[in-house]
Amino acid sequence: MTTARDQLFLLRPDWTDQGRTWFCMACAAVEGFLAYYPAVREQLDIAYLPHPRPRRVLVDLLGEAHQNLPTLVLAAPFTHPDLRGDDLQPGGGRWFATNEGPITRYLAARYGTSPPHP
Repeated sequence: MTTARDQLFLLRPDWTDQGRTWFCMACAAVEGFLAYYPAVREQLDIAYLPHPRPRRVLVDLLGEAHQNLPTLVLAAPFTHPDLRGDDLQPGGGRWFATNEGPITRYLAARYGTSPPHP
């Protein structure tokens, strides 16, 4: 039996917009957290998505309004005192976090690493 895992969606690096290539600062911060804690990376399902919308996988999971990257879709509801009131959001019958602060606070709390300094 396979246990559901948290799903992390990041923008692919070097995507093109306005005639030049870019990287996502928030995605890079999450990648930095995962470089600090590779054991956490191993416990996640990670997908790199292209820049253009619609990002069908996120639309299917969370709904049309929730296509921001980075996004972490939780395998199951989760609470912890280190999480802020708006870190986790509902969408499509699931819970998710978006942007580097909420995502890294969740990952630290859920997987037992040091949390980011406030």
